[in-house]
Amino acid sequence: MTSRERHFTSGRVEQYRLRLRRLARPLVRVRSGWRRLRPLLGGGSLPLLALTGASIGSGLAEASILVLLANVAAAMVLRGHQVSGSLSLAGLHLSVGHALVAALALSAVRLVLQLVVAWLPARISAEVQARLRRDLFDAFTQASWAAQADEGEGHLQELMTDQIAQATQAVINVANALAAAAMFLALLVSAFSLNAVVALVVLGSAVVLFEALRPIDRLGRAAAKDTSQATIDHAAGVSESVRLAEEAQVFGAGLAHRRRVGALIEVVRGAYFRYQLTARVVQSVYQSLVLLLIVGGLGGLYLLGSGQLASLGAVVLILVRASAYGQQFQSANHLLIQTMPYLDRLDRAVTLYRASAPADGGEDLPVIRTLAFDRVEFAYERDRPVLHHVSFAVESGEAVGIIGPTGAGKSTVVQLLLRLRDPDSGAYLVNGTPATTFKRSDWQRRVAYAPQEPRVFQGSVADNIRYYRDVADAAVEQAARLAHIHDEIVAMPAGYATVIGQRADAVSGGQRQRICLARALVGQPDVLVLDEPTSALDLESEAAVKASLADLHGRAILFIVAHRLPLLGICDRVLVLENGQVKAFASTTELKHNDAFYRRVVKLAALSA
Repeated sequence: MTSRERHFTSGRVEQYRLRLRRLARPLVRVRSGWRRLRPLLGGGSLPLLALTGASIGSGLAEASILVLLANVAAAMVLRGHQVSGSLSLAGLHLSVGHALVAALALSAVRLVLQLVVAWLPARISAEVQARLRRDLFDAFTQASWAAQADEGEGHLQELMTDQIAQATQAVINVANALAAAAMFLALLVSAFSLNAVVALVVLGSAVVLFEALRPIDRLGRAAAKDTSQATIDHAAGVSESVRLAEEAQVFGAGLAHRRRVGALIEVVRGAYFRYQLTARVVQSVYQSLVLLLIVGGLGGLYLLGSGQLASLGAVVLILVRASAYGQQFQSANHLLIQTMPYLDRLDRAVTLYRASAPADGGEDLPVIRTLAFDRVEFAYERDRPVLHHVSFAVESGEAVGIIGPTGAGKSTVVQLLLRLRDPDSGAYLVNGTPATTFKRSDWQRRVAYAPQEPRVFQGSVADNIRYYRDVADAAVEQAARLAHIHDEIVAMPAGYATVIGQRADAVSGGQRQRICLARALVGQPDVLVLDEPTSALDLESEAAVKASLADLHGRAILFIVAHRLPLLGICDRVLVLENGQVKAFASTTELKHNDAFYRRVVKLAALSA
């Protein structure tokens, strides 16, 4: 063989290899999809083996039934009493009655196997859906505050609902594809035993159809990806509109909200239309092509000449049923392609959450006696620093006020104090040791927080104060008394068992704030951080809260972000922040003489009095 002939031969071999790879892509895709879904099933292969085995058994039973029925029909047409045909190859000679009994028994066997084939995907998909939701929510709750705070509005809710519902379809599609492929192969093997020509026709038909429909598969995947993103954006828009419903009523912005959400709905409509259209086009085109191929196959058999009516009838039936399972496999494969973007999105979300999970320290946290920032710097974005060389130290029993103009870095300092974020440089020291050294569970038990915007959940007043902690009723009541909300709780319809919620009419804004203050106090923390704790209170309630904080003074480290001077009056020292830097850290008496910002605050308070 010359070098040119060898080059030509190797080129042809390579072409055949590429063609085989293209033909195997649907099966590879199904295997890849199953491999990605197996971890959700606990990594076991038993469901896969059971589904495949039941499907093969069902396919073989169906093929045997078709052969029996074809021979029975032929015998009845010829008015015979024995069933001949392919079964005679095994030395079997059955009467019509016995053949019908055998077909009936095989039908019962196939029914049981089909029930197994139906039950397994339903069970698997339900378990996968639950596991997806559990894994996603677990990853989110264990993620860092930075990752949680960066979440788009309604993003997690959409992932937990529609995105997971769509991703679950990937499990069903893989199961359907496996079952259809197993039955298709079983019928194909049966067809080979009857007529190799027919088997090759069936196999060639499947190959041609898969190749013909590949462009539609690509369009379907793109449409599914667009639909996934569009539903995320739509959920965010709806969530934002719900949150701003009160403002929309006041400012007459309902029309603007409707237009904005309407535009998002239109984007979802277009993407979803393309998503559904590609799925239906695949099914319709496949059915039409199958009919053409069956007609062509029968024409070929006619031209070849077939003297055995029963054998020809069995071949025709197997050809029709094999084509139907080929269609099911194609449809399941196409739908698998469309659902994978949803699974990809969930994988990315879980990976992001888990990667952001803060490291936990290994040491037990003793009673907190000192806290200090040592040249702490922090930036949300690299080129936009928020805190610059912030340093201060406080001791147990001190009450520290934090003030400063808007954008000074007060909220960032609070988040660092609570260890919701870590400094980019410098150190946060607890009892002289880096805060990251200690266990977060100990930290969460010893440090508490009352936010400026009070948040309650659907549950009893007592449950809202406990907030999923093991706290006795007496401690709940004591915390409510410290927050000066006990008398008002007792006056509620069911007392501490009264059910409240964020949007319920059972409690006012001021009551919500004091319930949240009681929540912070119930654990008797070593450190208590309060962000504008009296912003929603009337003067009487503000005085009561101030009295409560005065009672706590000396027993815990208090950080109070406040603009109202009465609260600053109980503080031993006040931290003044400007442009992310500590401008002063001294008593109110010293600040009156030495700090211009504090003097402005005092002057404005006097004017508004």
